[in-house]
Amino acid sequence: MNEAQTLKTLQLFYAGALVDAVRQYHKHGVLEAVTEGKRREQEQAAPAQLARLGIEKPEAIFTTFTTLFGCADWKVQADGNGVHAETKTCLACGIAKKLGAPAPCTISCINPLGAQAAALDPPHRLEVGRTLWEGESCVFKMVPASGEPEGSPA
Repeated sequence: MNEAQTLKTLQLFYAGALVDAVRQYHKHGVLEAVTEGKRREQEQAAPAQLARLGIEKPEAIFTTFTTLFGCADWKVQADGNGVHAETKTCLACGIAKKLGAPAPCTISCINPLGAQAAALDPPHRLEVGRTLWEGESCVFKMVPASGEPEGSPA
């Protein structure tokens, strides 16, 4: 197996492990509690994660994690008020639907991306238009937390 095949295999196993965790949490009736606990942990960990990965801009959150985890192939576009990101692919959603597992979106994508957006300097807010779980694509936007367009005087 070459390096690219090894990486893709690891990414697939990682997505599968995320989905299995969601399935097990749901099966044992603790999915909501675990999701909330993980959200708080992700908020605390986000600044160090961004620093470790050298992420300073909202678009880099999407592109860096696409490269690392290969779960979603985000198409990212900056606009006057933040960054618009869309993907029509998600390994975790695909696996979860095949296994009849609950949606992995909040615990494995929305909360971590939201925490990282808030940890940026300046802070941003993640807005979720839709997810692949209920639609044909995930549509997310990261906007400055102040609500002001990027580059506008505060």
